[in-house]
Amino acid sequence: MADLRPARQAKNITLTAVADHFGVWPAVISCIERGTRRNDDLANAYRDWLTTA
Repeated sequence: MADLRPARQAKNITLTAVADHFGVWPAVISCIERGTRRNDDLANAYRDWLTTA
């Protein structure tokens, strides 16, 4: 999960934009990026979305 935040920041995508896209609170995305919450399905979808963004 540690790869998600740097990948998002490199593309200048806000946490809020990611949360809006996936229909979750920004805190959920933040927790996934920091590894304090595990949701493999969302993390994988997020990773796939970042590669196409």
